[in-house]
Amino acid sequence: MGRLIAFDLDGVLYSSEAFLGEAYREAIANVNGRRPGSFPRIPSTREILDHVGWPVPVILARLFPAIEPAPAELLSSETLQVICTRVARGEGMLFPGVSDTLAHFQRAGFTLAVASNGRRHYVETVLATYDLTRHFTELVSVDGSNGIGSKADILRVYLARERCVPAALAMVGDRASDVEAAQAVGCHFVGCDYGHGYREEIAGAGPVVASFDALPPVIECLLSNPKRAR
Repeated sequence: MGRLIAFDLDGVLYSSEAFLGEAYREAIANVNGRRPGSFPRIPSTREILDHVGWPVPVILARLFPAIEPAPAELLSSETLQVICTRVARGEGMLFPGVSDTLAHFQRAGFTLAVASNGRRHYVETVLATYDLTRHFTELVSVDGSNGIGSKADILRVYLARERCVPAALAMVGDRASDVEAAQAVGCHFVGCDYGHGYREEIAGAGPVVASFDALPPVIECLLSNPKRAR
């Protein structure tokens, strides 16, 4: 039976914290240049980070509760372009130990996947920029047009495609959205306490690590003799 590890992206593999606030400011300014007054307020970096991990429509609705559809679509498109440009310039940060630890898991025979609510172009840009694509199975991403609307849906596709049972899957994440996805499919959860989220979001859902390179013994213990996940 195959063993599968699904990793959230933001706050687990990679951090955009260093530039995310400025990227939103740039994107909002660009949209306001085309549609003056669409966004009179610019959220703080902390406000933005508090919502990272959810699909973009959810993030925008939470940051701008009164947003209208047209400027929302413009900002969604503009933030994607601005953020991906900055990622490709190397402005973000890959967490320490990511490349070596992923290589370790591959050598040990695990199948690795990315399970992110980020848009496909963003996820692919991060993976390509840091030469991580080679470590992962073919990407599944959230896209309402293909019937995949949640992180739980992403996990279900990976489980079916890799012919893996939930008890042989570990979801690695730092946010409540990751916990909810793991619980929805009945797989294991491993929390990362160094990411964007708050400890209480992942407390009690499974073992927690303080660095990415601390994952191997935890994952190997969970999946060495898979039992029914919580």
